[in-house]
Amino acid sequence: MAIHAGQTYLYPLNDENRIAHLWVVATEPNDEGQFATVSFTSLKGAKDQTVVLRRAEHPFIKWDTCVLYALAEITTTDRLQAHLDSGRARMHQDLPSGLLRLILDGFNASEYTKNRVRNFVAEYRRNVLST
Repeated sequence: MAIHAGQTYLYPLNDENRIAHLWVVATEPNDEGQFATVSFTSLKGAKDQTVVLRRAEHPFIKWDTCVLYALAEITTTDRLQAHLDSGRARMHQDLPSGLLRLILDGFNASEYTKNRVRNFVAEYRRNVLST
């Protein structure tokens, strides 16, 4: 399966100790198959409110939600494919492009984004989005 920016997936599935959250492929995979990914969580009690999504901005979102930049990661297409193949993840509906741009802006704006993830996204934006 080809992975591209804007795709969402539920992860982790089949894990009785953790609740599945909606994640988004935030950048196109690079030549090594690496991409930035970030999850969404309930707005209630959330520390980071850099990007807030309202109910129904995506079919999975049933209440006000925020992007959890503190858990943003750099992962690979191989790792995501392994989770999909094992049933630990399931693809969901893509995000609208305007919402994806807002989420990309949030990587730099959020004080909770890890520097290595912020730098990865900044490099992506310089190399891909400026062309």
